[in-house]
Amino acid sequence: MKNLKLTFSLAFILFAMQSQAQETLREKYDAMLEKTETYEQYKVIPRTTLNSFWSEALDSLKQQARTIRDLRSQVTGQQGEINSLRAEIAEVQSKLDESLELNDTIYFLGMPFSKVGYHIMVWLIIAALAVLGVMSYLMFIRSNSVTSKTRREYETLNAEYEEHKTHARETQVKLKRELQTAINQLNERR
Repeated sequence: MKNLKLTFSLAFILFAMQSQAQETLREKYDAMLEKTETYEQYKVIPRTTLNSFWSEALDSLKQQARTIRDLRSQVTGQQGEINSLRAEIAEVQSKLDESLELNDTIYFLGMPFSKVGYHIMVWLIIAALAVLGVMSYLMFIRSNSVTSKTRREYETLNAEYEEHKTHARETQVKLKRELQTAINQLNERR
C-alpha cells in the first residue's frame, strides 16, 4: 500500500513537472513569437533566440527523460520488493498450512489421524466395546441360566439316584434275607 502511494505521488509530481515545463516552453515560444518581427507572411526569429529556445527545449526533454528513467528504476525496485513480499507471503502461507495440518493431526498407536477420523475411530471402538460388553453380559446370563438349570437337574437326578440306590439296597437286603431264610430252611430240612 505504501509503495502504491509512493508510485502515485511520483507520477503526480512527474505530471506536474511536465506540465510546468511545457507551460514554460509554451510561454517562451509565445513570447518569442511576439518579440519577432513579421516580414510579409513570415516571422523572423533571431538565431540566438531560436538557439536559446532550442537548448531550453532539449534541457526540458533531458530532464523529463531523467525523471522517467528514475521513475522506471523506482518502479523496478518496487516490483522487486512486491515480488519478495509475495514470496514471503507464499512462505508464510505454506508454514500456516503445515501448522494447521499438524494441528489437525493426532497420532494414535504411531499412525497419524485427522481429528475427525480420530473421533470417529474412538467412537467406533467405544461402540464395539459396548456391543461386546452387552454380548458378554447376555452370554453370561444365558450360561448362568443353563448352569442353574443343569445344577437343578443334577440335584434332581442325584436325589433320584440316591433314592434308587437306597431302594435297590433295601431290595437287595430283603432278597438276601429271603435267600438266607430259604437257605436256612433248606438246611433245616436236610
